[in-house]
Amino acid sequence: MGPSCYLRPFYLAVKDYLSCPPAIDLGCGRGEWLEFLLDEACSPLGIDQDEEMLQSCRERSLPAQQGDGVAYLATLPDESQAVVSAFHVVEHLSFDQLRTVVSSALRVLKPGGLLIMETPNPENIVVATCNFWLDPTHLRPIPPQLLSFLPEYYGFVRTKILRLQESKELAANESPTLNDVLRGASPDYAVVAQKAAPNETLVLFDRAFNQEYGLSLNILAERYDGSISARATQAEARATQAEARATQAEARATQAEARATQAEARATALLNSTSSRFTTPLRCLGSVARGLRANPWKSGAKSLIQHAASYIRRRPWLKKASLTLLNWFPGLRSRLFRVVSGATMLPDQPPSGPVVVAHLTPYARQIYANLKTAIERHQKGNS
Repeated sequence: MGPSCYLRPFYLAVKDYLSCPPAIDLGCGRGEWLEFLLDEACSPLGIDQDEEMLQSCRERSLPAQQGDGVAYLATLPDESQAVVSAFHVVEHLSFDQLRTVVSSALRVLKPGGLLIMETPNPENIVVATCNFWLDPTHLRPIPPQLLSFLPEYYGFVRTKILRLQESKELAANESPTLNDVLRGASPDYAVVAQKAAPNETLVLFDRAFNQEYGLSLNILAERYDGSISARATQAEARATQAEARATQAEARATQAEARATQAEARATALLNSTSSRFTTPLRCLGSVARGLRANPWKSGAKSLIQHAASYIRRRPWLKKASLTLLNWFPGLRSRLFRVVSGATMLPDQPPSGPVVVAHLTPYARQIYANLKTAIERHQKGNS
């Protein structure tokens, strides 16, 4: 972006109160600024020491001459110029020469006239530490605050720092990278200073002076810090959510463990209860009854159940308890009734002869032994 773009608001304000304003451009180079001033119907003159640069101006019929800009400025009469400009000149001057340019410009400018100085911006860290020094004629980078202070010190009524040439994409980016911070600040800047004038003249420039320009290192650093802080906050939030989910999972595991403990306790209580001791043999009998149809030892198991029923019949307390328990298991009761050939579950007369268990399977003999043991244990408890 050339000076004609960002300086147009300032120069149009100059034209609002001056007709064909005269301007002097120190270090005019190839004459880009001179060409803009001619197109805007002003009366410019360029000064430069480099003959090759001046040749480019002459080829385009631009008003330029060879000479030392600082020395030429000192020869101009008071209040003779509307604009004094120096684009990428001040970084080639000693500090004393820079002070002379500023003080001389204040003298030769008309009331409300402008001093414009553009130079590399050392706020851009890559420019300050590397790019600036690629030109061996550069003496030192000048911070914006220093270059802005000098016109104020010598009596200009107001100054404005215009940061220039930054990336438009980066200017709109609220989350710059560290690399953006190092090299993304506006690589150039200009200081525009205005000489005192009546208020009706100064207000013509208010809009241009009140506008903000470019991208500073401070803004980039603040955006970078903000993005880092935002990412840290997001990471902390995710960690908090993960911790909450882990706590919930731990609570569910604790609840499940508690339920398992309760279930184990109920199972233990059931196994140790009187009803369990009585129903266990009955459940075993139910297993035998369910397997009779498929069991090759069907007749032996049937005989075992009949002897057990006869034994229970002879003991009223056990008969009553067995019937009560069987009422809780109607399926088992029906099977046992069928096993004893359709007779009552507890026949009045026991089968004759001793119980023969030798022909039973080991599983059937174990059932018989469990039932006999349970009955004997109960008898001992009541004796």
